[in-house]
Amino acid sequence: MNGSFPSNSSRNPPTRRPHRQFYGYQHPRPSSQPLQPRHRHHPPFPTTPPRYNFTIQLCSDSSSTFRKPDVQTIISKLNPSPECSTLFNSGSVAAKLSFREWAHTLSAVTSLWRFRLEGTHSFIPKFISKVLVPSDMDELGQNLRTLFCEHIKALLEGDLVKKWQGRIEEMSNEIAAISKGMTKRNSYVVFNRLDERKKRLLDEKELLASRLREFKTFMSCLLRHLNGGEVAYEDGVSEVSLQLFNFGGECDWDRTHRLILRECRRLEDGLPIYTCRQEILNRIHYEQILVLIGETGSGKSTQLVQFLADSGIAGNESIVCTQPRKIAAISLAHRVREESLGCYKDGFVCCYPAFSSDQQFDSGIIYMTDNCLLQHYMNDKNLSGISCIIVDEAHERSLNTDLLLAMVKDLLTRRGDLRLVIMSATADADQLAEYFFGCDIFHVLGRNFPVDIRYVPCGTEGTSVSSTVASYVADVVRMAIEVHKREKEGTILAFLTSQFEVEWACDNFEASSAVALPLHGKLSFDDQFRIFQQFHGKRKVIFATNVAETSLTIPGVKYVIDSGMVKESKFEPSTGMNVLRVCRTSQSSAKQRAGRAGRTEPGICYRLYEEYDFELMAPNQEPEIRRVHLGVAVLRILALGIKNVRGFDFVDAPSSKAIDMAIRNLLQLGAIKQKNDVFELSEEGRYIVKLGIEPRLGKMILGCFNHGLGKEGIVLAAVMANASSIFCRVGTNDNKLKADCLKVQFCHHSGDLFTLLSVYREWENLPRDRKNSWCWQNSINAKSMRRCQDTVKELDFCLQKELNFIVPSNWKWDPLKSTEHDKRLKKVILSSLAENAAMYSGCDQLGYEVALTGQHVRLHPSCSLEIFGQKPNWVVFGELLAITNQYLVCVTAFDIESLHTLNPPPLFDASKMESRKLQMHVMTGFGKTLLKKFSGKSKHNILSLESRIRSACMDERIGIQINVEQNEILLFAPSQGMEKVKDLVNEVLDCERKWLHNECMEKCIYHGISASPPVALFGAGAEIKHLELEKRCLTVDIFHSNVNAIDDKELLMFLEKHASGNVCAIHKYSNGQESDNKERWGKVTFLSPDAVRKAVELNGVEFAGSSLKIIPSQMGLGSDHKIFSFPGVKAKVYWPRRASKGIGIVKCDPLDVGLLLLDFFNLVIGRKPVRCERGRKYLDSVVISGIDKELSESEVLDVLRNATKRRIMDFFLVRGDSVEDKPSGRYEEALLREIVPFMPKRNLHTIPCHIQVFPPEPKDQFIKAFITFDGRLHLEAAKALEQLEGKVLPGCLRWQKIKCQQLFHSSLSCPGYIYAVIKKQLGDLLASFKHLQGVECYLEENDNRSYRVRISANATRTVAELRRPLEELVNGRTINHASLTPTVLQHLFSRDGINLMKSIQQETRTYILFDRQSLRVRIFGSSVDAAAAEQKLVQSLMHYHGSKQLEVHLRGKGLPPDLMKQVVKKLGPDLHGLKEKVPGANLTLSTKHHMIYIRGDKELKCKVEEIVYEIAQMSSGPNVSAERSNTEVICPICLCEVEDGYQLESCSHMFCQLCLLEQCESAIKNLDSFPICCAQEGCRAPILLRDLKSLLPIEKLEELFRASLGAFVASSRGTIRFCPSPDCPSVYQVADPGTPGEPFACGACSAETCTRCHLEYHPYISCERYREFKEDPDLSLKDWCKGKDHVKTCPVCGFTIEKTEGCNHVECRCGKHICWVCLDFFTTSGECYGHLRSVHSPFE
Repeated sequence: MNGSFPSNSSRNPPTRRPHRQFYGYQHPRPSSQPLQPRHRHHPPFPTTPPRYNFTIQLCSDSSSTFRKPDVQTIISKLNPSPECSTLFNSGSVAAKLSFREWAHTLSAVTSLWRFRLEGTHSFIPKFISKVLVPSDMDELGQNLRTLFCEHIKALLEGDLVKKWQGRIEEMSNEIAAISKGMTKRNSYVVFNRLDERKKRLLDEKELLASRLREFKTFMSCLLRHLNGGEVAYEDGVSEVSLQLFNFGGECDWDRTHRLILRECRRLEDGLPIYTCRQEILNRIHYEQILVLIGETGSGKSTQLVQFLADSGIAGNESIVCTQPRKIAAISLAHRVREESLGCYKDGFVCCYPAFSSDQQFDSGIIYMTDNCLLQHYMNDKNLSGISCIIVDEAHERSLNTDLLLAMVKDLLTRRGDLRLVIMSATADADQLAEYFFGCDIFHVLGRNFPVDIRYVPCGTEGTSVSSTVASYVADVVRMAIEVHKREKEGTILAFLTSQFEVEWACDNFEASSAVALPLHGKLSFDDQFRIFQQFHGKRKVIFATNVAETSLTIPGVKYVIDSGMVKESKFEPSTGMNVLRVCRTSQSSAKQRAGRAGRTEPGICYRLYEEYDFELMAPNQEPEIRRVHLGVAVLRILALGIKNVRGFDFVDAPSSKAIDMAIRNLLQLGAIKQKNDVFELSEEGRYIVKLGIEPRLGKMILGCFNHGLGKEGIVLAAVMANASSIFCRVGTNDNKLKADCLKVQFCHHSGDLFTLLSVYREWENLPRDRKNSWCWQNSINAKSMRRCQDTVKELDFCLQKELNFIVPSNWKWDPLKSTEHDKRLKKVILSSLAENAAMYSGCDQLGYEVALTGQHVRLHPSCSLEIFGQKPNWVVFGELLAITNQYLVCVTAFDIESLHTLNPPPLFDASKMESRKLQMHVMTGFGKTLLKKFSGKSKHNILSLESRIRSACMDERIGIQINVEQNEILLFAPSQGMEKVKDLVNEVLDCERKWLHNECMEKCIYHGISASPPVALFGAGAEIKHLELEKRCLTVDIFHSNVNAIDDKELLMFLEKHASGNVCAIHKYSNGQESDNKERWGKVTFLSPDAVRKAVELNGVEFAGSSLKIIPSQMGLGSDHKIFSFPGVKAKVYWPRRASKGIGIVKCDPLDVGLLLLDFFNLVIGRKPVRCERGRKYLDSVVISGIDKELSESEVLDVLRNATKRRIMDFFLVRGDSVEDKPSGRYEEALLREIVPFMPKRNLHTIPCHIQVFPPEPKDQFIKAFITFDGRLHLEAAKALEQLEGKVLPGCLRWQKIKCQQLFHSSLSCPGYIYAVIKKQLGDLLASFKHLQGVECYLEENDNRSYRVRISANATRTVAELRRPLEELVNGRTINHASLTPTVLQHLFSRDGINLMKSIQQETRTYILFDRQSLRVRIFGSSVDAAAAEQKLVQSLMHYHGSKQLEVHLRGKGLPPDLMKQVVKKLGPDLHGLKEKVPGANLTLSTKHHMIYIRGDKELKCKVEEIVYEIAQMSSGPNVSAERSNTEVICPICLCEVEDGYQLESCSHMFCQLCLLEQCESAIKNLDSFPICCAQEGCRAPILLRDLKSLLPIEKLEELFRASLGAFVASSRGTIRFCPSPDCPSVYQVADPGTPGEPFACGACSAETCTRCHLEYHPYISCERYREFKEDPDLSLKDWCKGKDHVKTCPVCGFTIEKTEGCNHVECRCGKHICWVCLDFFTTSGECYGHLRSVHSPFE
């Protein structure tokens, strides 16, 4: 006997019996006294040598260790001491104690058990007797029985029970206190809180009481067993209606002690299911089926199997508990073994993670996967040896779970003794209960603590920070780092969707005091077990798939991060495809995830989505049987002999279409066959059923065996199941690029499966100790390789045991050699995946056309076929992966001829598909701007054109692509429609080309005081295309009620057609960004005024569903259709348009009316007495009459305020009829004339202010105007406004005096994307303005999501000073770096350049704006961030420029498709071989672009090219036609190699940029150089305006315009002339010959010129005469003097003197006194009078 005794012992005569063994365990010591042995004398033994009759071995179980000093301490406590003791250093026996006397032996055994119960040791006393009397064994049994009974009673009365009883009393007291508090007056919120607290305490109290009751019930049952069925203790013990524990007929002390310990642990742990043990067992005993819904944390997965095993319900048969995953089955079995160690015999708890027909149901508790039990059911439809089946995690509703439930339902009708328990956390209990004959449902409450749900949606949604993972993965990692930094201790559990995402998250989680652990279904047990371990001083952060929702209980989880996403493989019956898609999880899953945070204490769940998104989630997860391909299910159903698959009793029946698709697939695979409209398994189908794997994988294995490639077939099935995780591509960008290069060496031209096959082959041949290092060196996932190896072993074992196959151990296929084995493997793969065939569409953008569905899907970027330069025409794929786009994954190439060998034949017509394949046509010779205009913003134009072409050709596959770098347009169309496509594309290109050549700038000749200055159209060749001197309009404004419905090209073509003129400029408004009128489409400029006139006639014409409104455009004064470059300070001025009636109204406080009348008594205003009286209509007003009608409001108000100290709230004059309003332009010109004298004298090309007079409405009393000054001239502006105050404009009446509002405004706008990065700095800046007096600043959001800062102040200087820092922030930091030449900046147009800017923006929290027109870069953000962004951008651009400049292509015309692989093979993945041959070269291999980037000089590039093309010739033979790239381009101007090149838009010729600048400089100096044309020999294409804008800065472009204007005037043959005033830029039209000259009033200098003689205007005088007068100014005087006696000339100075009266003495202005008679002259008048008296008589 091994430690077992009869329950009722009796003394028997002494007989010799075999020795017995006893086992024990540790426990706290009971309070009873030690038992004393009965003394009995044994016969003496010989003294030499000593003989010992009794031996006690202290045995250690496998789970404990021991130390010698501890053993010696235990032995020393024995009294009497052993006569001999031997201690061992190792092994299962720690010590051996020898005795001669039975009494001593009995005392020692009893003491050792007592010590163990006291917890002194954990050894098992093993008793061996050489002389044994049965009465001795009875005595020992009785002593131990008494010892255990007293120990149990001590437990029931000891601290353990008292602790929980005390806790119950505390809860009762707290409940009583709360109840008392609820009777008081409380607020509604407080009352609800108390009520909720009371309910929670009542629930907890009930659970505690139930736990204690269960504990006492167990102890009572155990005492009854020890006492032989007598009740020994009944304090608070419930009556047991069912045997809860089957202890057996004999007492096993070791098991008894371990049962006691387990029960004590159950009391401490307090799992909710423990409280329901009796009720659950009663239900299972009396009912055959039970649906048990246990909330998360209830303990159902580990405890129920033990309850059933303890009760003996299962009898001698097995209890099987199924799990949907191996990892759950293994871990749960391990956990139950640990909990029940010693409670059952060895091997009582086991796990069958995989099926084998050798497996026996000879264990008490068996954990297995549902798939494994299904396989057993296939072999034995009665499941003999099983008495109870527990289907766990039924809420997941996996395919195997649903099939198993259906099979068991049928089995229950045949086996009445079989019990079924369906366990789940969230399953639809009613549905399951109804399905199983209306069985009962039992709910077990969870032990969850409160969980705080926090919705924290991340701003990076849709946006990915990595090219390999979705944005939510990075958000989860970021949130995990934040929680770790912010929250206290506690494990963090984060949910992701796949193994790859989990491993990526672990690699990218960085925290020194935390350890990141993965958890997914493909982990080995050792790796999975790490999540249960403790890491001293570090927090566990677990990244898991949905395997952690319910399958495993992870201790210590306090924080949960829920991405809200799950990866589901869904079969779409409409397409027949398996689509692996990441989608939103269900509400039940989200609740399960949150519940993980409240298992041990209150927790927090962070949901990275909106609460609204949670409400939109499906309530429960859709059953897998409705989401997956039903091939396995149908195959198993048919294997059971069920003929009618559609009539099968599914829990949730799938669609009939899905069943039909599965049958079709199985027929295609040859797994089933049809006879007389009945489906049955074929021989291959039976094999596949026994394999228990996916049918296509089974077909693949069997097919390979048929071709003698058994080893390859098994590995193919294994690697295909793990295909997504074998290659590692994680870490930094450099690490990922390195991984890409390392992958190239394995890539096989036949596709992914061959690539994976070659990886496994090489890995398997390595020694065991080198495998991990090899994986690390080659970026291979070692875990995935081991999983593949485990799968290979499982399949190998199954094939040998179940199918009796002989599995070869050697490889026949060699990846380095192309043999017949390649063709055979392709044939097998094709036959297994025939329904997943796809043909290359002919266009990379479309990818491959799936044969059965017609879908166009691209290869996944990780596909091995992307490494090669040529796409195979036909492929088969494993499945469709749908994330943001759909991709083909696990792709294998095959030849079209292989389709003809399929049996049964494919379900599609391959030849018909081939005939529809797209062809490619390349169009070249375009400029970059033309291509960009052809493409449109965000490819809008191309998409619109594609839509029209597809409709015209009735083919949705037709596509257009643009390669800007190569200046190419690629057309994709079927051969029969290519010509039509080309014609339609050329039509659009011709139109765009025409608009580009006609493009002009509308330039004002000057910005002077004239309201409408002359306008010139400055266009291609830097020529003046039109000069408008008659003030006719060249531009129209276009309005439409729905601007978004207008196709821009159609509108422009419509206008050109009906206006009979060419469009030369378009300015389109962008949804209100530049215009407050949402109906305003934009402006269109024509080359002639006549075209504008005809365009205006189209006003009201129907277009795009609404009427067009076309009106002539009024160009604002001083504007070139552009926003002013100077910072503006805006002032408001106004003047009356209605005459005063001499009556004024004063508004005041009603109580002040009488006092004001006294103050205003005898008041005189403007020298006129006025009359004041109380207002009759309003009580708060005083009416003043008799006011001078020429006085303004301000003048009257000043007098009134001086006359009283009372507060005047408002004053206004009553005005009468309005005067005739003059045109706004007249007012603007008059105001400008008043302001100009105060502005600095600058050139007349620009003017530092802008005036806008608003046309008044009929009811308006004032005319209002805004004057916007250059903010830098705020002092001059203040002087000008001071002078304007009170002025009357020319042409206005005296009472129309100007009033300037003493409040000045300014505003700045910025788009929303800029505001996002300067929000904090802008807020701080505006906050700093708040303390300033007289200043008002505020921020407002516009309708178009842009922002505007408005500034108001009482001084222009204040506005200018406040605006300056705001401008610096809003305008950003302009990069002026010498190394950023236009050529370098051109890289920002490319996709790589755009991605570079985006990455820098994210890294530095800035926004980078690249002006494509001026090639200027501005950075917005804080000064520190902007400086960092500038540094990174300059460095990155220069690095990129160096690598872009020197590149060697590994793919292209004439190059072998596998050139990149050959390069990697010969020179290494890191190109170390190439670096050795070309020292000094910095080389980088880009597998994505098939290029080698070189940083160095061109000589190094030539050397690299020579080596690469040598490899190409070796690979493809001497006939390879690879052409060396010739990048040297000669500039037609300097005849040297182009440096800093620029490509002209019109002809695509390349020049040095400096040469083109010099050509423009030469044209400025030499007027004969216009038009400026391309200098390439024979070209003479004009340089387009777009090129001039790109090449020249604004100032230089203005100089070129002036020079062009001079050339235009010079070439006009005198019909146009410049204003004769020095430096005046204005021009005028010369009068026609024979016509009188008209005056030309210059708007720039105000001079008046005759248009015929070009002299000052001379009214009433002919030009000829005026010219004579100009030559001789005195000629007219001479003519006047002729024939007049009273007119003579002074003889001294020659001055003409006219004498009308008086004497003959005349004094000239020269001072001489002249005798009028003889013209003698004298010095004095006296001398003259003397002369007259003496010479002439006094009467003359």
